[in-house]
Amino acid sequence: MKLVNTIKNLITEETASFDELQRAIKNRNVIVITYDGDEPGGKGYRTVYPVCLGRSLRDKLVLRAYQPEGASHSVAIGEKQLPGWRMFTVDKTFTFQRTGETFNTLPSDYNPNGDKLMTKVYINAVLPSQGGEEEEIIA
Repeated sequence: MKLVNTIKNLITEETASFDELQRAIKNRNVIVITYDGDEPGGKGYRTVYPVCLGRSLRDKLVLRAYQPEGASHSVAIGEKQLPGWRMFTVDKTFTFQRTGETFNTLPSDYNPNGDKLMTKVYINAVLPSQGGEEEEIIA
């Protein structure tokens, strides 16, 4: 049965492309990503709420997300705790899988106006709790 579940998970994983991440943000999908972060503790699976896609100060495509659980280099070295906010470099994010869940709220420190560590924001999540219009879900 484990082999069947492993194959099923591999089939439903998608590459972490710009379009797919943008769709996950717009639809407020909770996703699980595989990430090639720093060691110790940085490589592996993370459950995240993707909220912002943009360009970093170093001109890398990055994803700002709230991470309730999963692998974390900053937790492993004692700098930060989970749950918490993280920025992921998209070229280190190999795959993601939608969990079937969505999020409608984020911690009170969420900044709906963007991210100071980004030079450009392509998309930022709009949450019903912000009084924003409910957006159409895109497939």
